[in-house]
Amino acid sequence: MNQKGRELELVRLVAVGTPEKATHDGRRDEDHVLGAFGSSELVLELVPLYFQYVHNIAHTIFHEPSFMHRLQEGKASMIHVYAMCALAARFSENRVFNNITPCARGKIYATEAIRRCQEHMIIPTLETVQGFLLVGFYFGGEGNIQGKHVYVGLARLHADLLCPADTATVVLREERRRTWLTIFIAVHWSASDMAVEPTSPFHDMAPLPEIDDADFQTLSAELLVESRTSPSSKCDMWAQMGRTLNIYTRINVLLRRLSQNAISFEEFCKEAAVLEHGLDQWAKNLPPNLTYSYDNFMLMIEKQVGKTFLSMHIGYYHFRQMLLFPFLDTRLARWTTRDRAAKCKESASIVSDILRYAQTTPKCKMDYFIYGHIAVVSSSVHLHTLLCVDDQSDLSSARQRLVFNFQFLMGLKAYWSIVEHYVTHLRSFQNYCRDSMSDAFVLDNWMARFLTEHSSALSERRDTSADRPSLGADEPSSLPSGLNELMQSGSSSDSQAEAGVASGVVSMKPTVDPTIEFSDLSQLLDDRGMTGEAIVNSALNWLLDDDLRMEQMQ
Repeated sequence: MNQKGRELELVRLVAVGTPEKATHDGRRDEDHVLGAFGSSELVLELVPLYFQYVHNIAHTIFHEPSFMHRLQEGKASMIHVYAMCALAARFSENRVFNNITPCARGKIYATEAIRRCQEHMIIPTLETVQGFLLVGFYFGGEGNIQGKHVYVGLARLHADLLCPADTATVVLREERRRTWLTIFIAVHWSASDMAVEPTSPFHDMAPLPEIDDADFQTLSAELLVESRTSPSSKCDMWAQMGRTLNIYTRINVLLRRLSQNAISFEEFCKEAAVLEHGLDQWAKNLPPNLTYSYDNFMLMIEKQVGKTFLSMHIGYYHFRQMLLFPFLDTRLARWTTRDRAAKCKESASIVSDILRYAQTTPKCKMDYFIYGHIAVVSSSVHLHTLLCVDDQSDLSSARQRLVFNFQFLMGLKAYWSIVEHYVTHLRSFQNYCRDSMSDAFVLDNWMARFLTEHSSALSERRDTSADRPSLGADEPSSLPSGLNELMQSGSSSDSQAEAGVASGVVSMKPTVDPTIEFSDLSQLLDDRGMTGEAIVNSALNWLLDDDLRMEQMQ
């Protein structure tokens, strides 16, 4: 049976079902619900993968020791178990998944989790809230924006109806607080994807976790203690992340307003300064043990929350690179914005560095799909350096970080379908850089959506001045310095192509030797004869075409 047939057979198994056996206590024998894919042995392998690769990096809703105890006793919610398996199966090396692509392995589990969710659609409990969230995250990884939005919305509605009596224990109370915070985070990200204002069941913000993140990650239920104090040594990273979300939403709204000419650039600058101050104040107010430093990272690794530490900081620097992206517009020579463009590039560089630390540090990998979008935005900023800067040190640093971002995206793409979407966005942006007479970094409507709507489908960017925000009556040419002369010359010599890269003109050169092992993008760093644009083009070709190339090589 070929791969496609294998995947269709999995879906058929869910639709038709397999004989259910009753155990001595009358419960369904879960080993037989999904055949070999629902065996106890496999489930006990997949659920820990969920906690390793997804939980406490993308969301925080479960106390892992308590859940694993319930799972081993056969008392865990099967909505949660199957939804966890849907998210985790892509990371498994179990031979039962042979000939099934990682991205497709979760379908059978997701279908069963959804069926069970529907049975409890009008019975709000903490279990259903958590189940809806997990299914929503699964849809997010598939690129199903409507499915994600609906299930996050269901989680929000059920959370609003929960009875406090359901939270009688320390673990349940903390799981409820963390689940509500996760809804708060998911609602903001989902709303940005739908280009709408977020709605929340909470008047201001979700109740923040009260138990130290490291304790909640590692201690048994009996040892957990709620604390309303915030000593300088406390690890409350999820609570800290929650405090940036309103700023994130305001950044999204501000970028959309600028791109639609709803505000002038002067107004944007004023509001951006307020939001930038808010972000910087957030960073300044972090407890000393949570500030971004190597020593603190090592400390968090010892506490087994290194991934959460990196997740908190990459969010901050992503919001910063988004907010300051409009200052990359090369028409801004008459504005005193060079320092803000530099801050945007600094933020994009730190995003790349955080991803590198995550991928090269044991137990810190950030192999979750949302970081693909963050890496693509970072890559677009590095592309600006390659196309518009002539300082060799800056060019070398941008080149290295861009190549690493592409390596990260190539690895992530194997696990999550949505990452192909992100790379397609970057290709569309790169095509515009190559083909357009206009400045590619102008914040038009397409670019605003590129920055804020991580799952939305974007068409090829059009070269039109209608969507470009105005900088004022005496607006300078939108073409980078030297572009007119180069375009008029019509020459395609290598020397002019190199000059074009420095000034903002993109001229495509032949890609690298196709016999090079395409998964090793680091070889691009050794080819000093390639222009920055040729590097980007080659890497994007690999990212978009690697499945086809693999088939041709076999």
